[in-house]
Amino acid sequence: MSYPTTGQEVYVSLNLSNTMLTGIGKGTITREEVSASYLKRLFAEHGVIVSAKPEQRRILEIVNERYDLELNIPESLKLFQLSEEHRRLVVVEVTGLRRKNGSLLPEYSEEEFNEATFAFVKYYVQGTHYDTLVEENKKLKFELEQELEWRNRVDN
Repeated sequence: MSYPTTGQEVYVSLNLSNTMLTGIGKGTITREEVSASYLKRLFAEHGVIVSAKPEQRRILEIVNERYDLELNIPESLKLFQLSEEHRRLVVVEVTGLRRKNGSLLPEYSEEEFNEATFAFVKYYVQGTHYDTLVEENKKLKFELEQELEWRNRVDN
C-alpha cells in the first residue's frame, strides 16, 4: 500500500523533541496510545512522513515487519515541525533496547531486536488552547443553566 500525499500528513518519529513543537504557536496537545490498525487507517486518510536517523532504519524495518505499516523509510533524517497543516505526530515507543544517555544506540544485535517491544503514541495539536476551551465550556454551562431556569419558571 502506498499512502497518499494530502498536505496534512502524519509525522512518524522515534522520539519527541521540543523543536518539533515550535511551529504550532499556542494550542493544546492531546496524547493517546493507538493501535497499528488505527495507524493504517490514519495514514491511508492523511498520508505519512517518517523522520528517523539512518541508523534507526532497522528499528523501522522491524516495525514494518511486525505491524505491516508499510512506512517509507527515508535515507536521511527529515526534520519537521508540527503546524496548522501537520497536526499529528506518532511516536514509536521502543522498550527493551539498551540506551546511552536516554538515546537509542546506532547498532543492536538481532537478538536484542527480538527482545524489543513497540507501542504507538499519537500526539494531536488542537488549534484552540485548553484554557480557552475551559472558558467556553463555563460560558455554555452558564447559558444552559439560565435557559433551564427560565423554562422551569415559565412551566410552573
